[in-house]
Amino acid sequence: MYAVIKTGGKQYRVAAGQKLKVEQITAEPGQEITISDVLAVGAGQTVSVGTPLVAGATVKATILAHGRADKVKIFKMRRRKHYQKRQGHRQWFTELFITEVAGSGHSASAPVPSISKADDLSIIEGIGSKIAELLRVNSITTFAQLADTKVETLTTLLKAAGKRFSSYKPDSWPQQATLARDGKWEELKKLQDDLASKVDKV
Repeated sequence: MYAVIKTGGKQYRVAAGQKLKVEQITAEPGQEITISDVLAVGAGQTVSVGTPLVAGATVKATILAHGRADKVKIFKMRRRKHYQKRQGHRQWFTELFITEVAGSGHSASAPVPSISKADDLSIIEGIGSKIAELLRVNSITTFAQLADTKVETLTTLLKAAGKRFSSYKPDSWPQQATLARDGKWEELKKLQDDLASKVDKV
């Protein structure tokens, strides 16, 4: 059994037991949500198409994690004008686990998988996969632990890891981690946009 849902302005075909990355949803990891914007439901040879929604159809999902996609690099230039501009963007996403699809007299469900206690530290602006691994090696695996770590300590860790890491500035990492720990995703996004704009002006 499957359903076609709409979330974040996009449409997805989902089934119970499926993992799915969608546009960011404001909810805590482990929280169950219900998606009522169901455009179609299919079960065997039977397909019900909504007008635009299928009456009574719902899809339940559990929030697994929030994250940010790989950076998309943007380069602008005007020839003979001495104008160049470089920007980068990392899109936020929420990873879901579809636990139940119900509608048109049918339903299908799947057990919720265990959710990792470690946080995705690469959500923090300035932290990539390599630095996230460096922090994990030093027993910093959650937003709460990063929020409680002093900037001086982070600077020391980066310098000890070699020249490749010593140029990074962790001044805002504990502040970002505090917002992530508290689930203040909109405030975190605004802070990161402000930080990115300052970098562009340098």
